[in-house]
Amino acid sequence: MNTIYSYTCYREFIRDFLCEKKKKNSSYSSRCAAKKCGVQSGTFTRILNGTRGIGPSVLPKFIDWLGLRHREAEYFQLLVKFHNASTDSDKENLYKEILSFRQQMKHCIPEDKFHIFEQWYYIALYELIKIMPEYSTPQKLGAFLEPPVNETKTLQALEILEKAGLIKRTGNGYTSVGKFLSTGDKWESVAIHAFQVKMGELGASALNRFSKNERDISTLSVTLSRENFQKVTEIIRDAREKIREIEALESKPENVYQINFQVFPLTRRPERGEDEQQ
Repeated sequence: MNTIYSYTCYREFIRDFLCEKKKKNSSYSSRCAAKKCGVQSGTFTRILNGTRGIGPSVLPKFIDWLGLRHREAEYFQLLVKFHNASTDSDKENLYKEILSFRQQMKHCIPEDKFHIFEQWYYIALYELIKIMPEYSTPQKLGAFLEPPVNETKTLQALEILEKAGLIKRTGNGYTSVGKFLSTGDKWESVAIHAFQVKMGELGASALNRFSKNERDISTLSVTLSRENFQKVTEIIRDAREKIREIEALESKPENVYQINFQVFPLTRRPERGEDEQQ
């Protein structure tokens, strides 16, 4: 079954999902699905044929039945809002959101491939192959990494990337599959957590490993409300997209760079009544 991001009609997605359920279990019926979604079987049928929409009270149950999480759930909700919209203006604006969402998620990595983040050099090799496809030996590829990685680990990394469908062998080397990778904004993965920790450590050591003309490291301490903290995270999200746009237009890449974004508290807010006890 195709990913949900290939759909612009939530009813088509539900119909295909139901067909998959029936293929795996011939006794599974629309009545079973309706019960899971908290609606009568007749209502479920009307939702599928387009004479009724999914109401907000049962939307979470539909999402749970469909097994959607995080960004997938958000996208499904957006599709429902689009088809429930009553004015052309609302439909136009929501459709723009759908197209934007699909573009953002186009290169997202499915959760079953998050193991490629278990070591920092897996992704580094994936990016390196984009600019050095003519190098076929693990020894040569590993030597170009900073810090260098030995031949055994590099070979293992290449095998993992190949099995994940992110690179493939060519006559004289490797080629990457796809333009860029993203985990999306929301994830729950020990591997990605460890990856971000390691990239933070590499960023700290870069102060000593590279000269100033090879790196750009700066810090900023600010005071913000929760509302403005959210605005800052949105600015960072936009910055990531702009950097991706620059990369997409790059015609002669020369190196692989790591860009880390970090925003975290340096203080904590007092608990209710705590300041009164001082």
